[in-house]
Amino acid sequence: MQAKDPYLVLGLKNDATQEQVENAYRALRRKYEELRFREGEEGAQASRALGELDRAYADCMEDLQRRVSVTESGSSLGSVEELIKQGKLDEAQEKLDMVESRDAEWHYVQAIVYFKRNWHVESKKQLELALTLDPNNEKYKKSYTKLTNMLNGAGAGNAGANNAGQQQGDPYAQQRGGYARPQQGDPGMDNTTTCCNTCSTLICCDCCCEMMGGDLIPCC
Repeated sequence: MQAKDPYLVLGLKNDATQEQVENAYRALRRKYEELRFREGEEGAQASRALGELDRAYADCMEDLQRRVSVTESGSSLGSVEELIKQGKLDEAQEKLDMVESRDAEWHYVQAIVYFKRNWHVESKKQLELALTLDPNNEKYKKSYTKLTNMLNGAGAGNAGANNAGQQQGDPYAQQRGGYARPQQGDPGMDNTTTCCNTCSTLICCDCCCEMMGGDLIPCC
């Protein structure tokens, strides 16, 4: 037997407010409480209606709370993005950790925080989670493509630098996906290497801009 719409049980529409739900519940409960003491089928039916009314009320309140959580989550993520723009990554992470609803947008914003910290591999994982939850989101797909291209272009050429970073105790060497920057005067550093790193840096900056809603390199 299909369950009845809890809002219909209360005589309301699905966009009813909490106040409307509570008022309708109290009014109907008073009505059925008076009727349940009557003899015969009328009293029995009123008792059944009270049980159905209580279940409907609980379901409506749960739905209303879920709506509030989603709204608060969206507001919280907006404040997190503002902190990211200000470069306050620690505060942004603290606010993210406090958000209970881990939807696609939450993972996308987490990816931005990781990217800003140069934890590119972890950023990619968060983008993958965002795409799993919302596979048709163009913003997520574009950011994922740019980050993947950046990692594929930088990983092979800088594998040695990544290994060196691990040997020196760099805790983020793996997360950076081998994206270590050579220093001026390093042995073997020539104009080709400098050019490649300049391009890589531009791609990195463009990816970051795309994730924050801008576009550094319009052609790609």
